Amino acid sequence: MGKLSIALSVVASAVAMSAQAHPLKAASDQYVEDTVAWIQSENIQCAGEAPHAMCETSIVKFSDGAFDQNRTDPRQTILVLDSAMDLHTVLRYRSRIKAHLEFDPQTNTFVEGDPEVAISKLGQKLLTELDTFKDPESQAPAFLPSAWLRNLAVAYGSAAPSDTQDHITQEPHFSHGSKVLGYLTQHNPNAEFVVIDTATFLPYLQHKEAVCNKDSQTFKSYMQTAADSLTQDVIEQYGVEYINFSGGYNRYHVKQAWQRNECSGYLSNYAAGNMLLAMKPYYDAMFEAPGVLGFQAAVINADSRDDALDVIKYPNRIRVQPYTSENVDTDISPTGESGWQIVFKDFSNEFSGHDHIDMYVNFGYGRTNFFNQNSTPKMTSDVFGMQYAADWALLSSSWSTPVAVSYAINEQAKLYNETFQVGFAPELLKDKLLPTTCNDAGNYWGVHGILEFMWRAEGMCRIQDPLKYRADQLNTLGYLSL
Repeated sequence: MGKLSIALSVVASAVAMSAQAHPLKAASDQYVEDTVAWIQSENIQCAGEAPHAMCETSIVKFSDGAFDQNRTDPRQTILVLDSAMDLHTVLRYRSRIKAHLEFDPQTNTFVEGDPEVAISKLGQKLLTELDTFKDPESQAPAFLPSAWLRNLAVAYGSAAPSDTQDHITQEPHFSHGSKVLGYLTQHNPNAEFVVIDTATFLPYLQHKEAVCNKDSQTFKSYMQTAADSLTQDVIEQYGVEYINFSGGYNRYHVKQAWQRNECSGYLSNYAAGNMLLAMKPYYDAMFEAPGVLGFQAAVINADSRDDALDVIKYPNRIRVQPYTSENVDTDISPTGESGWQIVFKDFSNEFSGHDHIDMYVNFGYGRTNFFNQNSTPKMTSDVFGMQYAADWALLSSSWSTPVAVSYAINEQAKLYNETFQVGFAPELLKDKLLPTTCNDAGNYWGVHGILEFMWRAEGMCRIQDPLKYRADQLNTLGYLSL
């Protein structure tokens, strides 16, 4: 099917489903009912004195599964750089994972990895069934969102409580990476993924000699090789359009590596800064790549000394930070061109240290009281992708980045549908997401800091509220229709 046909098919489906419950909901409910009944009839109790055979540990490798292009839209390929995502990549969303990559410090290149997960046979069965679910009527690949699966989560959790952690390593499956990738997989049902395990990319520790010798030129050459590999072996090889980087590097990381490497002598701020800048080729590969739009967790009060890589104005990077209006529903327009001024006035503390932040997204729940919510708070899924609820995590730019990526994919889908755009043009999407018409404070010129806020961003509309409009494909495609 051509790209134009795909676009028309998607928009037609979205319109048809918006007025009624998703057509897969009944099939999902039946699957949950049947599976819960089976778990109960089998009396699977892995914490009991005589565990069921389904409680036996099964070791599942990434290579045991396969990517299924029939389940994804090749125009929604997301590169996720994070760690501890193995449960998602090996089992829960395996059919949507194009590649799981690791960094090889010997060659400074990214290579195929084969992570494994030790889990009960019950967990393997359920997660595989969810990942490979098909519409019973058409036998077409189908996505079941976590919002439909709570009863299954309860039954599974009761039957196999130890599955929350790996049976061999005892490491919990919930992690920074699982939260990031989990949000992206759930809110972008048609997206496909390439993941880089950043736990393997620790260049300041892996190249001890260059760091201890303060040899920034040699280290930069290593990073240039890594950047070339990122470009050729990852971005180009797998057709990446979006990057989610809920992380970053600063001068503190260099100093921390100096200590952990037990380097002798003294590392000055100047030398540490040079070592930090030696990482720049890697950033260039992410945020100057043609045909790719990168999103990175922003840094509050970023400066050119400690955060030299975060202050660069890359053409294809959007630096994202959360804010919260707590229990207040904002009147911000869809792309932030109006209604932002009163939000700045009423919640001005949320926007301090804004110089190098491109986009703010509203989480809509309290910083201290997570239950103090507006009508559209940020949502989250459990680690198994079986439950869906308002988030309860501390506000972090790590969590706002996948919200922005999901928002961008939803807006790009509109561009494909409304303009019949064929190729992905990141500069056009960035302009749509961040219009530069926010240079009028309206009735709020007297608000302290608002003039500087506009001036620093050159009128870019940074204060946004995509969750107010449920601006992601999960909602647009009707999975959460009432």
